[in-house]
Amino acid sequence: MGEIKSKKRVYITVSLIIFLLIVGGFYFYHSISNQAFKPFNLKQSGSEQLNIKYGKSKNQALDLYTPKLQNGKKMPVIIYVHGGGWSGGTKSNVDDKPAFFVNKGYVFVSVEHRFSPHVKYQQMADDISSAVKWVYSHAADYQIDTNRINLMGHSSGGHLVMLIATNPKYLNAVGLSPSSISSVVSLEGPINLTDFLQRMGTYKKVFGNNKKVWEEASPETYAENKNLPPMLLVTRRKSSITAFMEKAKKDGNKVSYFECGSLSHSDVTNLLGSNKGSAEAKNMTMAIEKFLTKYNF
Repeated sequence: MGEIKSKKRVYITVSLIIFLLIVGGFYFYHSISNQAFKPFNLKQSGSEQLNIKYGKSKNQALDLYTPKLQNGKKMPVIIYVHGGGWSGGTKSNVDDKPAFFVNKGYVFVSVEHRFSPHVKYQQMADDISSAVKWVYSHAADYQIDTNRINLMGHSSGGHLVMLIATNPKYLNAVGLSPSSISSVVSLEGPINLTDFLQRMGTYKKVFGNNKKVWEEASPETYAENKNLPPMLLVTRRKSSITAFMEKAKKDGNKVSYFECGSLSHSDVTNLLGSNKGSAEAKNMTMAIEKFLTKYNF
């Protein structure tokens, strides 16, 4: 009887060891395979300053997230503009992006702007330009490298960052130019407003019915301007950006794209930098990180 109990204890012990090895191996693999997406505690790894005013309106404000400062080392900055159909949204809608990019050595700035119907799209673009100017003017306070200023925006925010990066009048108005920008990432931002508004008529309430206005509001109109900053277009419809890329490249501008096959419009921003998304979401994040690294490190 004692021998049977002894064998049973050995069997249980061996089974437990095998189980622990399997579980340990699984978590080790999971940790390694998701290393690039490992979240971190922002309060331990950096700092945040919320609701900094760059203008007089309550919506002219930004949130600033910084890595732990190191002996005067200057860092690149990402200035992000949220979506919301030009009529809403909030700078706090950033999901995992601040943590992800701060962990990669970027200062991350999330910008809010005035909305339709209180202002037209031109004033929204002016707001984004003013926020860029604020970052440029306060760069020394946050160890930001003014030679590494990057723009990023989702949906309507993607449209606005592309507009000020391609039409120089907006940045010129605040004493800067598109050459002040190191790179631009558009996350599903409309590039051709004429095409977009014919498909998405609800946004005519923002841009009206005048096709000349649509053309003036379209980044594609300015694609042939020379010396534009490098651009990465994340899209679910490659056909919507093909003409822009062809025009821009013809004049020597650098444009690349990442096409999403299964991600929704909101997934494109919600899953950027997240360790919870699909393989395609993680591939998107890696493509964006690789693009930004090329022009910042």
